[in-house]
Amino acid sequence: MNVMRNQYKLLFIACVILFAGCKKGWIDINYNPLQLTENNSTPDLILPNLLISSQAIVDDDWLQGLMGYWAFGEYPSGSPEISYYPLDHQFLASSVPNIDIFLFEQNALRHEQPYYVGIAKVLKALQWSRAVDISNNMPYGDVGKVEIRKPRYDEGRVIYESLIKELDAAMTLIKGAPQDKALRIGTADIMFKGDKTMWVKFINTLKLRLLMHQASRTDRAAYIQAEIAKITAEGTGFLNSGEDADVNPGYTDIKPAKYFSKYSAFDIYTRYVLVLGGQYIPYWQVASANVTAMNMLKESNDPRLRFFYSPARLPLPAGAAEPFTQPGPVEFRGNKLGLPIDRLQYPYQQTDYVSQVGGVRAIRTAVSPASTGIIKGYNMDSWIMTSIESKFLQAEAIYRGWLAGDAQTAYKEAVKESFRWLNVGGNSNTPALSDAAFDTWYAQEIANPKVSWAAAPDKYKLLMFQKYMAFNGIEPFESWVDYRRNGAFPAIPLSYDPARTSDKMPIRLPYPVSELLLNKENLQAQGTIDVFTSKIWWMP
Repeated sequence: MNVMRNQYKLLFIACVILFAGCKKGWIDINYNPLQLTENNSTPDLILPNLLISSQAIVDDDWLQGLMGYWAFGEYPSGSPEISYYPLDHQFLASSVPNIDIFLFEQNALRHEQPYYVGIAKVLKALQWSRAVDISNNMPYGDVGKVEIRKPRYDEGRVIYESLIKELDAAMTLIKGAPQDKALRIGTADIMFKGDKTMWVKFINTLKLRLLMHQASRTDRAAYIQAEIAKITAEGTGFLNSGEDADVNPGYTDIKPAKYFSKYSAFDIYTRYVLVLGGQYIPYWQVASANVTAMNMLKESNDPRLRFFYSPARLPLPAGAAEPFTQPGPVEFRGNKLGLPIDRLQYPYQQTDYVSQVGGVRAIRTAVSPASTGIIKGYNMDSWIMTSIESKFLQAEAIYRGWLAGDAQTAYKEAVKESFRWLNVGGNSNTPALSDAAFDTWYAQEIANPKVSWAAAPDKYKLLMFQKYMAFNGIEPFESWVDYRRNGAFPAIPLSYDPARTSDKMPIRLPYPVSELLLNKENLQAQGTIDVFTSKIWWMP
């Protein structure tokens, strides 16, 4: 048992040493990473990497395809990405919670740093709620106790309620933390630079996310309302317009942000490649447009089309044969996920003739007020939670009568925030330009039930549809959550792969194989798990 405990300690210290040695500029120059031990590895040295590991799940291409945003056209029939089998946690590898959060919390307690203890609790709530959203019941209460070799499984609902309490405790700790108990917080906190008000807003918004996940279960209404009442009474509010929870340790053109590095067609270093049939394919090609979401944008004349997606690199020759009809504009084209294409018959359905994720169109472009779309530059921020999501969460709570406000106004503000985030107006220093673009479009579509509040027969479905649209390429994980809690809405086509193994979309992932090997008894106690029918606890 002591050997196992020491192995955990050595792993933790190794992570800190690796971080301290590689992340120049994030630590005090007087720190020698070779002299770090479990006792003197202070929490400020550990926090930045934990924040980076908490980024939104945007780089899991399988989920972007599942939700109808992207569709790489080169997967062979039967590939798990398009056939739904076999599925495993590697499809959402970035969603695996970081056990170092528990060790970080213990470290912060040992050094009497309440600010950092509070942050640890926030990151625990963020990462473990995502894990529940994928797996439902899972180890939680025993995690971090290195003397326990086979952690028991806790119910998803119990974990959620515990995480809500963790967020409450985090708020108390952060708000009450004295300055001399916040070691180098302005440097180590690469998200809010030690701004307590922003941390409190983030806590409130994250808490609202967890509560809205449960909103489709009528038996949870009283609990949700009581928790929202506590948020309202606290008074700080939520992440506002332009207030993302995002991280940036100082990205450069040599070490750019991950989203840029992976999906920009202009990442000259090609850090990420997909090996397919022995062929190395740059990962930016994977971020090819899916006609599902693209055509929804086209149908409503949505100006965000040119910001979620980029024009195809090469124009479609006049009269060229196409495997299926695509509405204009012709420079914006997409794939159907899993649809087999004869490349000899349809040579112009290959990647260069299909749109990719929208954003910068020049090599080594830095973020500027003129940056638009999703990929804004090599030094773009990496988001954990966006102001777009905050606005839509508030709009839903207002619609349900759980927050004060006008539902129509809240809805329009949420969609408008999407225009601002994408910088549709072309100058982020003047958000009124993006507001004007939204106002013009909304007025033109005033009779469109998929845009206009007045024209929509089902206001809630309109709200959820536009939330789905706003999350294109930005927050596919939360779109998957909404899809499951709202009874498979919106209607997203299943993969067109003839080898598809189910007529249903996956609603969860199986437990990791390692659990069967190392924690068999506790795993088997969860019963038979079917990725197409075994619900997450918050599903109605």
